[in-house]
Amino acid sequence: MRLFRFALLSISLLVLDNGTIWAGEFPDDYFFSKADRPASLKALEGQPAKSLELDEWIGEETSIEDLKGQVIVVDFWATWCGPCMAAIPKNIALVDKYKDQGMAMIGVHDSNSGWDKASGVVNDKKINYPVARDKGGSSTKAYGLQFWPTYVVIDRKGVVRAAGLVPDKVEDVIKILLKEPGGPSDDASTTGEFPPEWYVGGKKRLPGMTGLEGKPAPDILTASEDEWIGDPSVLESREGRITVVRFLAPLNLETRQALPAWKKTADSLTPHGVVFLGICDYQCKWADMQSLVETETTPFPITRDQAPEEDGLPLGRTALTYGVRIWPTTVVIDRTGHVRAAGIKEDHLQAVIETLMAEPGDLPPGDEETNGARTR
Repeated sequence: MRLFRFALLSISLLVLDNGTIWAGEFPDDYFFSKADRPASLKALEGQPAKSLELDEWIGEETSIEDLKGQVIVVDFWATWCGPCMAAIPKNIALVDKYKDQGMAMIGVHDSNSGWDKASGVVNDKKINYPVARDKGGSSTKAYGLQFWPTYVVIDRKGVVRAAGLVPDKVEDVIKILLKEPGGPSDDASTTGEFPPEWYVGGKKRLPGMTGLEGKPAPDILTASEDEWIGDPSVLESREGRITVVRFLAPLNLETRQALPAWKKTADSLTPHGVVFLGICDYQCKWADMQSLVETETTPFPITRDQAPEEDGLPLGRTALTYGVRIWPTTVVIDRTGHVRAAGIKEDHLQAVIETLMAEPGDLPPGDEETNGARTR
C-alpha cells in the first residue's frame, strides 16, 4: 500500500512538468512483471482507449464506444492459455457482482489459434460476457500485447487506467473506477468552464475530475476528531462560502514547497469569506503532517482523510469521491456548494476565486465583500 502512495508522489511532478497524467497509478504488484511490465502497456494508461477490431462474436456484439459511460474490462485471452482459462471463473464473478453498478467486460480471443474451441468454452463455463476474435491481430497490435491474459481496464470517460493487471487485482481497480463520477462524453479530454491550460494536465484532465464540475460537492469525510491541525469547525462554516479544498501529503515534495505560498493565499482571501481546507492522505503518518505544519504557521485547517470502507483500496473515502489520484490536487467549490474547478493549477486559483466572488450570492454575516463581489 505504501508503494502506491510513493508512486503517486512522483506522478504529481510529472504532471506539472510535461502534462503527462498517468505513468503508473496503481502499485507495481497489481501487474504481471510488476515494475518491469512492458512499456507498450504503460504507454496506454491515461490515453483514450483504442477501438477494438473484431470479426466474430459469441454473445451480443458490442464495442468500447457503445459501452462508454461504464467501467470496461477487456480480457485478451485464448483457449490454449492455461492462466486465461483459470481466470475465467473470476471474470464471471466480476460481471455478476458489478454489471448492475456500471461495469462491462469484453473477451478478445487470439486471432492465431484456439478460436475453434471458444464456443465450447463459453458454453461449458457459462461465460456471461461477450467474446470475440481479434481481427487479424489488429487489436493485439494496437494494445501492445506481449502476453496472455492481458487485462485492460477503461474508465467511464473512455480512458485506459490500468493495462496488464494480474487477474486477482482487476476487482480492486474496478471498485475505484466505479466510485468516480462521469459518464459518456464526446471527448475524454473535456475541460471545464475555465481555459484548459488552467488545469493540471491541460486538455488531458485527470480522469474523474471533469465529472465533478457543476455538481454538488461530495461530502468531506474525516478520520478522527483528534487528527486536526487548526480549527475543525471549518467544516460547518463552509455554507454560503467559496471553499478551496486541497488534497495533500506530507512526504510529497510539491506539498512541502507550496506551504508558504498557500498560507499567503489563505491569509489574503479568508477575510473575504473564502474557506480553505486541507485533506491529508489517509495513509500518511499523522506525526509527519504535524511536524511539517507547526500550529502557529498553519496555512489553513488540515485533517486526515477517512479510510476506505473496504480493505485494500489505496485511497481514502474523500479522495475517491473527488476523483483525486495525485497530490497536491486543488478543488474549488462555489457558494451554492457546487464544484466549479477540479484540479486547478495554483497560479490560476486566484482568477477562479475572483470569478466566483463576482457572481450573485449572499455572503455570511460579518464577512467583508471583495471588490467586484455583489449580493442579491
